[in-house]
Amino acid sequence: MPWRETPAELERARAERAFVVNAPTGRLFAVLTPPAPEAPPAELCVVLLTRPRSHRNRMWVEGARRLAAQGFTTIRVDYHGCGDSGGDSAQLDPNRPYRDDVVAVIRHAREQFGARRFVVSGACFDARTALSAFAQEGGSIVGLVFMAAPVMELDTVVRVHADSKDWAHLWRALFKPDNWRALGQPGRWKHMAAVLGRVTGKSVGAASELPLSAGFVDDFRALVRSGARALFLYGHEDAEYASFRVAERTVFATLPADVRARFDVEVWPGSVHGFLEMTRQRETFSRAVSWIEALHPGAQVAATAPDRARLSAAS
Repeated sequence: MPWRETPAELERARAERAFVVNAPTGRLFAVLTPPAPEAPPAELCVVLLTRPRSHRNRMWVEGARRLAAQGFTTIRVDYHGCGDSGGDSAQLDPNRPYRDDVVAVIRHAREQFGARRFVVSGACFDARTALSAFAQEGGSIVGLVFMAAPVMELDTVVRVHADSKDWAHLWRALFKPDNWRALGQPGRWKHMAAVLGRVTGKSVGAASELPLSAGFVDDFRALVRSGARALFLYGHEDAEYASFRVAERTVFATLPADVRARFDVEVWPGSVHGFLEMTRQRETFSRAVSWIEALHPGAQVAATAPDRARLSAAS
């Protein structure tokens, strides 16, 4: 795979160092990318959660170095039972996130590297793990990137997504090669059966039977209390988005205006969650990084400058 890093980002690569976190779940292997000394300090430590820590096409290696070149501290970590870390592996369930892992990393960064303010980022299981950290570390987390994650129990996600489909959707889906390739993923045959059952009038109960995950609600409340900003990013065709729409109608709808203003919700055409389309993966990766970049104090100052305000008004 070709290198994409700029010379400044490659300098951050040379400054990287591995470290180990002693977590309740095992010894976690992580990589620190320190901020460029010549860059204006962001005074933010970004914890990038993905599996493995490089992502499938090393996107978060590039992301860590890009952010570090602008003055952010970044950390990439392998969960317990994954990559170079110790501990036991298990089937992942977004409703049972690895809170102990991410909290251990945050506390290690505070004690060993002097980090005080954090940003956490992830997609699907990793997003729910990032959100779960607010229950214990909400006072130190200022930003969250939450992409394409279910906010209901998985069986309920299948049902609510199936409820939104019709024969036209099913017919179109049959002619998409990626859908056939994706049937190898866990749970995909079950999902297709649920869609077919719904379309033929044999499935799905009332909306009252489709509650949000209690774990998501508790963690979301911790996010609200924290004062942090957040980006919620979904694709319109994501199964996970159907569950998130329930959250929008319930927990989001009851937020005071000043709290709701801290949360950016973006819904893109098509799917965001699928892992087969590299182009879409890079698009969402770029959006996540740019959103984090905007948390830099220098970026916020620039955004409020008079000339920038005039440009915004002109557009």
